Amino acid sequence: MWRRIADIALVVAIWAVIALYVIYSATLVRRHKQAQNVERLAIEIVDSTASGQLITSQRVREMLLERGIATINTNIESVDTQAIREMICQEGFVDYVGIYASYSGTLHIRISQRKPLLRFLADGYNCYITADGYIFQSPERAALYVPVVSGDYRPAFEPTYEGRLEDVVAAFRAEALDSVRIVGKRSAPILERKEYWLARRKAVRDSTIEQRAERNRLYRYIDGHLRDCNRELEALEAAKREINARCERKVEHCNELKELIAFVARIESDSFWRAEIVQLVATTTSDGRLSLMLVPRSGDHRIEFGWLEGSEAKLSKLRLYYDKVAVTRGWDSYKSVNVQYADKIVCTYKDEN
Repeated sequence: MWRRIADIALVVAIWAVIALYVIYSATLVRRHKQAQNVERLAIEIVDSTASGQLITSQRVREMLLERGIATINTNIESVDTQAIREMICQEGFVDYVGIYASYSGTLHIRISQRKPLLRFLADGYNCYITADGYIFQSPERAALYVPVVSGDYRPAFEPTYEGRLEDVVAAFRAEALDSVRIVGKRSAPILERKEYWLARRKAVRDSTIEQRAERNRLYRYIDGHLRDCNRELEALEAAKREINARCERKVEHCNELKELIAFVARIESDSFWRAEIVQLVATTTSDGRLSLMLVPRSGDHRIEFGWLEGSEAKLSKLRLYYDKVAVTRGWDSYKSVNVQYADKIVCTYKDEN
């Protein structure tokens, strides 16, 4: 029994020593931080790629000076890390900012930037879009080498918008729902009036009025009011349908952009197309649909791609043109190559004769 008590006491003593050591170490670290100043600033861009950087360590240092946020020779615990994080995250292309101080007095800032898939540069828009549909404005001091989409096509979001494309769709649906609710509230007094006139009609029917002419006159008077109520209710229902239809058109517009993003991702995933397609010109057809023209690196022609439906078949035909036609006829023989038609490729010579 005494041996068991001794073993328990030994375990308790060991854990007590460990706890005291942890508390003592934490106290030393806290005291060290209270006395330690920032000796060095280490800024790391975590996900630098071959496409380039939208933010650099030098730019972060300039931003710190512009905002007047003290770092070097400032006590570690006095550095406003939250202000630094918020300052950097104001740039829409920044995905994550991690800040921590090492025991030696180095303040580490690790920045992860978003990886854009394409740059939308058309009709007042100048923004990058990632593969998962995140939109952010193009920074003034940097640019990445990614496919450029130009033309007169206008996305559903405003030129200054930053955020996810899914949030744009959610905002459209919420706005439509609020509008429908507002219209629905307007129907309540009309329904009350309709109930009133229905009650009046029933009262006339159940009354003891013997003159048929007088009864019919009252019926005509009441039925006129009921027709007015029904017309107003029908107008409100038509307004609701129009609100929902307008919302669905905006959502469909966003879905078109999603298809465009997926198409560019398909281009970028293929080494041949990634090297060959340098620009996409997006236009809006007369029926409001998105149509594409591709600008290749090889040759002086333009590729009339058309709608995004059947894009895989169109790319297959276009690859056939490059493999079978361009190598024999020459890269500069044609003004345009059209792959919009089923089972055929239509090429137009530069010389119309």
